[in-house]
Amino acid sequence: MTISFVDLTHTALNFRYSLRKTPFAIISVTFEALKNKGLLGKPLLLLNLFHKINGEKIVKVQYKKWESGKGLEEIQATIYTEVSGLPAQAEQIGPRNDERGIEATRYALTEDGKPLAYVTSSTSQDEPWRGFIGYPWSLKDCPTEAKDKIFDELLDHLYSKDGIQQIRTAVVIGSKTKKEQIQYFKKKGFVEAERYYTYSKDLDIEKSAAIDVKKKFEGKEAELTSKVATEKDIPALVELCLADPHLRRAFPDEEAFSAYFKDKVLKDGHCVMLFDGDKLVAASAPLRFKPDGNILKGEEERYIMRFTASRPGYEYSWNRLAVEVAKECKAAGMTDFPLRSFFGFRAEGAAAIGLAKMNPNIKLNEIFYWHERK
Repeated sequence: MTISFVDLTHTALNFRYSLRKTPFAIISVTFEALKNKGLLGKPLLLLNLFHKINGEKIVKVQYKKWESGKGLEEIQATIYTEVSGLPAQAEQIGPRNDERGIEATRYALTEDGKPLAYVTSSTSQDEPWRGFIGYPWSLKDCPTEAKDKIFDELLDHLYSKDGIQQIRTAVVIGSKTKKEQIQYFKKKGFVEAERYYTYSKDLDIEKSAAIDVKKKFEGKEAELTSKVATEKDIPALVELCLADPHLRRAFPDEEAFSAYFKDKVLKDGHCVMLFDGDKLVAASAPLRFKPDGNILKGEEERYIMRFTASRPGYEYSWNRLAVEVAKECKAAGMTDFPLRSFFGFRAEGAAAIGLAKMNPNIKLNEIFYWHERK
């Protein structure tokens, strides 16, 4: 257990807690010594003493809000990765926090600046009546009251915004702390709203690459052409992603999209582009991926389509795109694992929960909860 100085009104309660854990013989001797030293009327000193007897830590907490250039994104990534068991990248956290604003992310740190906890939030122009708040991720030495303080204050801040009527949150099922998260949100008055599932299918790369597109596809889908992207194609790839309503908010700005393609996708290679004449209409790229408990469950590696961008009106091109990605994998010798494809959908109710459990290709990824103040 860890105790902080956040709320000294809890001193008496914590003191009684320490007495319950301390052997009676030690208590008797200690009280006699305290009486002789004149310390019985000083509860904070008593609290310190008895927590030292129990081997407990006393942490002095400082609170901060997001500030760019102070290394807080590194702290955030460290806490999230250690506690959730899922990966986080500081270089993605910083720009996202800048976009959300100073007030949207709160931190609890030790007196010397070491990480204890953080919580973040966001709002959406598409849903101006709804805010989103994350779980207050905290390390084991973080006092409970510090974790509650940053969460409660951020929740109050969201409700203070004009038009906000509901706060939503999500629990990632791949997180090793999912049970604690669910319990915490329920304690704070959140109720389950819906669940997010993914339907996945493994494509045999050898068989998919052998498909004759002129025989397999008809009409416009058969007339599409493909090529492998180079750095000269980055502006076109960025424009395509910004045109895709499902991808346009994946990064905060065009510069971040460009960096993603230059430093990640094209660095690994094999990015496939589909064209209708001279117009880029779809793109994707394979990536060898190890199970992370979130995107890929189980124990076996797969090649995944690391991103899929599609121009509105060309949704029919996906099957052709998957075949072209498989052909590129075959040409590059990337045939040792299947190509995993998947899509996500939201559902609610008993039938959705029950049927999803019966289908091995459908996996539960997230549970969404909502909170409303009357």
